[in-house]
Amino acid sequence: MIPLTLLRFRISAERPIYFGDNPGSKIRGALYEALRRVYDTGQAVYARTDYEANPVAWLLRLEERATSGGKDVPRPIAIRPPLVTSSAACSFGITFFGSGRRCIPLVISAVHALQTMGIGRNRQSFRLEGVDSLDPLTGRALPLLDSAGKVLNSLPDPPTQADVQARAAGFGQELTLHFLTPTQIVVAGHLLSEPAFLPIFQRLIERIRLLSENYLPKPIWVDADPLLSHARIVTVVRQHLRWHTAWSHSRRTRKRLPITGFVGSVTYNMVDPTLISWLLVGQSTQVGQNTIKGCGWYRIADEDGTRATSRDSTPF
Repeated sequence: MIPLTLLRFRISAERPIYFGDNPGSKIRGALYEALRRVYDTGQAVYARTDYEANPVAWLLRLEERATSGGKDVPRPIAIRPPLVTSSAACSFGITFFGSGRRCIPLVISAVHALQTMGIGRNRQSFRLEGVDSLDPLTGRALPLLDSAGKVLNSLPDPPTQADVQARAAGFGQELTLHFLTPTQIVVAGHLLSEPAFLPIFQRLIERIRLLSENYLPKPIWVDADPLLSHARIVTVVRQHLRWHTAWSHSRRTRKRLPITGFVGSVTYNMVDPTLISWLLVGQSTQVGQNTIKGCGWYRIADEDGTRATSRDSTPF
């Protein structure tokens, strides 16, 4: 299991912050700008061991040549954006993977700086009301910092493999996934338009493997064949999906790129228990493309249907 640390940042403003149709991109852009101003040395980073050379590049611009030839390196963080287009009080989450945990002080410092730099389309200033640690498996919150920056509790250890397996034992063969943000799964060069289980699960285990190769001292070995054999027989029972299209604007390239994917709920049948542990981890790693911009965030509904989520401002 890849170690997961999930933080929630609770913010408020005098007037609504406008995030638009792509809140994750706004969060990522503001966070990068704050980190760049304070910590960026300007040096490119081409190996996962070069954190000290430039922590900002390591966090958001790493080009790890050993594992990917410098392309498509998964970032050691993923963003859980607010699920609203605008709000005066909301929260967003950032998940840290493996050695990405070392960046927590930098990211918290950057969010503090953003209070005056602003966030959203019009760079609205805000107040950081507090920072919480969320259990990646249960969502239970532990307050870490108050609005004055006072430490309330120590950062807890990530869940263990035993924790994940114990949680997975509570589900039956039928499973509902709520895709909260646009999920982009590419198959043979094309975006997946229907929520077939196999390609989604394939991309998930590929992502976890790549994250472990880049951010763990010992990569996770995945015996994919038996997992995929089980995944092939999973069927869609019902779905309530829609296609979401938004735009991501890059200040660096001055280009607008589409962020598209499906959102909504899908219920699958014949989900083998050996798959559920991976799906539980995937709630935090997210799945598909542009997770650094908030895409691919899903949640598993419990058997009684709880933890289903509407588009509210605090979906944690």
